[in-house]
Amino acid sequence: MFWGFIAVIVAGIGGAGISIILGKITKGRTPKWLTPFAAAFAMLVTTISNEYLWYDQSTANLKPGVAVVSTIESSAFYRPWTYLFPITDRFAALDTNSLTAHPSGQDRVVGDLYFFARWENTQRLQILFDCASGGTLPMVPGETYDDVTEADFANPDGDEEMVSLACSGGTE
Repeated sequence: MFWGFIAVIVAGIGGAGISIILGKITKGRTPKWLTPFAAAFAMLVTTISNEYLWYDQSTANLKPGVAVVSTIESSAFYRPWTYLFPITDRFAALDTNSLTAHPSGQDRVVGDLYFFARWENTQRLQILFDCASGGTLPMVPGETYDDVTEADFANPDGDEEMVSLACSGGTE
């Protein structure tokens, strides 16, 4: 966040500097409003660019073995361009390095799911995957989940990719 702020300030100074140089080249024939407009425009473009690049930069920094399983795009009235080009501002990633067989001996796997969001702290949730039914069950720390039945698992739509990735051991 700090470096994004610095980038916006530098872009503003750069935009104003280009306008001032243009004024010197044209011997003062540029309008007076051009310098603040150029600074503001450069700052706006840098801010928008940072918003769109966040997802790519975040996924590039994931450690090997962490796979993105879900993304959420958003649009907002105060960012009208997002109606044409939505911004990915949240995503979930499965840490395939954390996958372990569940001690119950059934066809179940335990793994860590991370939730990333722009301007928020990363959240971690341990998930129990039932490979037979394709269901998922969020785990509460300290619980063993040995006597869980197939009826306890949720089968929300859209989790098939995450469940198959977890059940294949991350080799999909």
